[in-house]
Amino acid sequence: MGSEIKEEIPVHDEYVLCGGAETCVLKCGPWTDLFNDQSASRPKLLIFIIPGNPGLPTFYVPFAKALYSSVNRRFPVWVISHAGHVLAPQDKKILRTSDDPNAQEIKDIYGLRGQIEHKITFLRTHVPKETKLVVIGHSVGSYISLQILKHAPELPLTFYYGAKDAWCPKEYYEDIKKDFPEGDIRLCEKKIPHAFILHSYQEMADMVADWLKDDLSKIETVTEENQD
Repeated sequence: MGSEIKEEIPVHDEYVLCGGAETCVLKCGPWTDLFNDQSASRPKLLIFIIPGNPGLPTFYVPFAKALYSSVNRRFPVWVISHAGHVLAPQDKKILRTSDDPNAQEIKDIYGLRGQIEHKITFLRTHVPKETKLVVIGHSVGSYISLQILKHAPELPLTFYYGAKDAWCPKEYYEDIKKDFPEGDIRLCEKKIPHAFILHSYQEMADMVADWLKDDLSKIETVTEENQD
């Protein structure tokens, strides 16, 4: 895909107060508010990316754009920052959801448990329950994603391990294969580095879109039938 096409893809940056901490959310696609959009064109699925450290969503913009394009621009792709890792510029308004009972401050929000609760709180306050969710985690974001699954075990999740990764050695892949022999657990055969977002984002986006194509096709079919 040419760079000129990627530049046409809209990316909205929003800053919200979530769990008592400033949070940056980058939203790829024309949808910014899923709760108040009651139109028939409201997407039925959200692709939600949880980054690794340092928790800055801007690193994931090329990957988000590539993935959005790979799913034919039919579903929004959002990237959330870690709580408190990004401060809003002075000219940016911070959106608040203080009227929601789930928007209360999270104890120890900057710790690992707090960061997990932070992502769950965001999903509860910004994504309608009827919206299907694909959660993509990178590095520590993968661990956070697994913890989210404990609250929503019906989600599908694929494990993809690097063959040469100092942060996550091959032994981790071998261990989880033993523990979950029926799981969809894969070892990278393409020598993609841990920091895939720097140079291998298009390749990863194409792979993820390929993993999702059957499920997304079913959602698109149901959506078209409902609109007829």
